Amino acid sequence: MRQTFRYLASFVVFFAGWHAAAARVLPVTPTDCDDAGRAAELRYGLPPGLLLAIGKIESGRWDVARGESLPWPWAIDVHGQGRLFDSEAAALDAARNELASGNRNVDVGCFQINLQYHPLAFAGLAQAFDARANADYAARFLSDLHAQLGTWEAAVATYHSASAGLGEPYQHRVFAIWSGVKAPDEANPAGFTVIAGVRVWTPVPPGDAPLAIVLQPATANLPRIVTPGR
Repeated sequence: MRQTFRYLASFVVFFAGWHAAAARVLPVTPTDCDDAGRAAELRYGLPPGLLLAIGKIESGRWDVARGESLPWPWAIDVHGQGRLFDSEAAALDAARNELASGNRNVDVGCFQINLQYHPLAFAGLAQAFDARANADYAARFLSDLHAQLGTWEAAVATYHSASAGLGEPYQHRVFAIWSGVKAPDEANPAGFTVIAGVRVWTPVPPGDAPLAIVLQPATANLPRIVTPGR
């Protein structure tokens, strides 16, 4: 995903006319990603709940009212460091700072779409954090992977990584959540640490080498969306 791939051009998501007039601050509708994900699943013929299970891993934030983790729209990941923000403005600022520094390897939004590997996904950065646009792109991409690979198991694994050593554990985790199995730390599903309104996770213990992704030529057009492992 370190180059522009022609097939991604068909995935451009346009939500012209959507514009955030002001930063939204908690409490908002914490089901934005959930509602958008369900609509996208129906629109692209995905198995009900599968995309949402991915979202819970990618950007899950505990919702007290619902008693479950829900995908969160104002989320970014940079170099394996995932952060959830309490406002759209804060998430945008953090992402813009990364882009201004020359780093485009940033995962954003409900379903953590990587801006470097999916350069044509959104019309602009603000749209990347829109729950509907993010869910729409993620559902399209997952549907396309299913068409290429033939099974939802393979599609989900490759949504995360083309490397079997990373994709397969991720697929097992998604399918466990999809089937209703709750981990002991379901209230904190991604291992976030709460720091002044921002939760941060690290995918490996301190001192360990960072996770590496090796894209083979045959699968180099598939994405890398890193999430913490169990």
